[in-house]
Amino acid sequence: MPRYQNERVFQIGDYWLSKQSRSDAWCRTWFDTKARQTKRASLRTADLDEAKQKLTDWFVLQQTKPEPESTKEVLLAEVFARFYEQHAKQLRSAVDAQRSLRYWLEFHGEATIHEAANQSQQEKFRDWLVTEKRLSLSSVRRALLVGKSALNWAYKRGDIEQVPYIVLVKPPRPDPKGRPLEIAEVAKLFKAAHQPHMRVLIAFMLGTAARTGAVLELGLHQIDLSNRLIELNPKGREQTLKYRPTVKLPEQLAPYIRHRQSACEHPNLIYFRGAPVKSIKTSWRKLRDRAGLDGDVQTYSFRHTIARWLRMQGVPAWEVASQLGHKAPDYTTTEIYAPFDPAYLSKATAAIDNFLYQVACELRVKAMSEFLLNGS
Repeated sequence: MPRYQNERVFQIGDYWLSKQSRSDAWCRTWFDTKARQTKRASLRTADLDEAKQKLTDWFVLQQTKPEPESTKEVLLAEVFARFYEQHAKQLRSAVDAQRSLRYWLEFHGEATIHEAANQSQQEKFRDWLVTEKRLSLSSVRRALLVGKSALNWAYKRGDIEQVPYIVLVKPPRPDPKGRPLEIAEVAKLFKAAHQPHMRVLIAFMLGTAARTGAVLELGLHQIDLSNRLIELNPKGREQTLKYRPTVKLPEQLAPYIRHRQSACEHPNLIYFRGAPVKSIKTSWRKLRDRAGLDGDVQTYSFRHTIARWLRMQGVPAWEVASQLGHKAPDYTTTEIYAPFDPAYLSKATAAIDNFLYQVACELRVKAMSEFLLNGS
């Protein structure tokens, strides 16, 4: 057994709490007698009291958990019911998960996991989703993934003795949303944007390379003017697969933010008639028509435009990925403070500033902030 047991802050049975050197999160720790080494599993919390409760709950569950059952004996409906009530129900995608599980049960009925996982039966199920439910291949894949996740969940809990192989489908790769734009085309859009909030939206989609939703939801409190940082993901919001990074505030937009923060007129960066803007579909369609641009020009075009521009300007691929939020950093103390490094996204931000300056020249102003303030 490992030494220094008296230094452990909390122990129950053969398991105790510890931390790894580069993480604040507490771990469930035990000594593996077969491997003759200490092993850890993160409890995903830095709070000691919460870690104690999690370790206790886990230990009690292990003591009372029955032996895993054979997939030939467990009904698919039983696993899916537990999965939804104890896990999927709390997810943001709960409605979609419920719909997908309903597809499985509608087709398989009272089948056991073993019966439903039969390769011939799986093929019939996939065909049924397409022909009877008229789902696209992307929707079929999502439905299959939800069922697969439920079975993996049951296996990890120790409810079933093995996970059957679920064959997924590969949907056709969709065309990118919105074609990239030339500087002259961006200037046309700015000139056609009669409403100030649309001008600000375009400017900050270019200035951050963020997705439309992230900019529409951006609050002025998320912009640190002194450190030139824009925290695209507000505190308290859980990160999703569409990761929202912290990026640098371009100098071309800094005077505008300084004016807005000092004026204290509205907490949201984008607002119209005193209220936050949740959708710009109609406004965008009218704006694009006034600018004389084709239907392939979407708000997502600004993200593609900046991505292409950064590569054309020789910005390193890893920095482009960080600017776009393609790579979510680990939540270590070092990464949390990385945006405060003067070199953080320096090349990407300089290239974006250059792009905005060239657009400003097309608009015959010295800086983009000047154009935004004159039009507000």
